[in-house]
Amino acid sequence: METYWVPGVNNHGKYGRWAFAELTEFYQIQVDFESRVEAAFNKMIDQTLREKN
Repeated sequence: METYWVPGVNNHGKYGRWAFAELTEFYQIQVDFESRVEAAFNKMIDQTLREKN
């Protein structure tokens, strides 16, 4: 997923930006999901800002 599918979908550009996260700790899923979404969003914003400069 992380190596082929997600980069392929992102390079295609028609289906938005995708990310992949494997969550394995049942009692930590909510916290882990929130932090990974925030990190992916921040990375996307940083890349966008760099491309515009």
